[in-house]
Amino acid sequence: MIGLAVGEDRTHSSFVLGPPLLRHDGALYGGTAIAASIIAMEAATERDVQWITTQFVKPTQNGETVELVTDVLAMGRRSAQVRVTAFVDEAVQFTSIGTTGIRTNGLTGQFEQMPEVAGPEDAVDIWQGHTRPVETPDDPSFRRMVEYRDVSSGGPLCLWSRFTDGRAMTPAAVAFVADMVPLAVARCAGKMGAGSSLDNSMRFGVVPEVEWVLLELQGHLASGGYGHGSAKVWADDGTLIAVGGQTASMIYIFDQDEPPPLR
Repeated sequence: MIGLAVGEDRTHSSFVLGPPLLRHDGALYGGTAIAASIIAMEAATERDVQWITTQFVKPTQNGETVELVTDVLAMGRRSAQVRVTAFVDEAVQFTSIGTTGIRTNGLTGQFEQMPEVAGPEDAVDIWQGHTRPVETPDDPSFRRMVEYRDVSSGGPLCLWSRFTDGRAMTPAAVAFVADMVPLAVARCAGKMGAGSSLDNSMRFGVVPEVEWVLLELQGHLASGGYGHGSAKVWADDGTLIAVGGQTASMIYIFDQDEPPPLR
């Protein structure tokens, strides 16, 4: 998915940023950063990610080589505390902290229910206006690799999502597709557009090998051009597999009858 090359010591890795790992403006897509950090954390500790927060420092540009350094700050019997720092030519691009761990027979339960929405076969792609997978070979952005279908019916923004090549979901893949909270903040404000993420946080249960996931996205508030919201990620059988949240600078916002602002 990312093309991440992991070194022999499993604490150094790298990838070349290029299509389809970009935003629409040609810079690093936030989902790429958090997904790469998850892969790096799991490779260094050989344990499953439990939670992660990624902070974006600089807008990495197309064609740049991103070097990731993974520091295992503590390695316990069950849990490892981990930090990942990404560099381009020694300049920090993004940084992530999180925990990987070994699940046992401890407390397990689900305390919320999946929204009652139509299935993905009855929905329309939010960008293309049809139900076929996104087919945009000339588009360098992440939307070339990911499909979103809107099944909202009031309340939170609900999007079915999958990879257009049909690959099964993993924690890194879930984090990649779930980077859509700024869109929900804009929708709650009655606006179009989205924002530029300042952070992205995800917390995971067990991620089954499913093709489709439902993103339940909720904008909570906006203040002075900063928007805050949350995400719940559901498997198609109603299992809650991840929750998360984002803060974004809501700079690409416009009314439905207005042209998008220049970037």
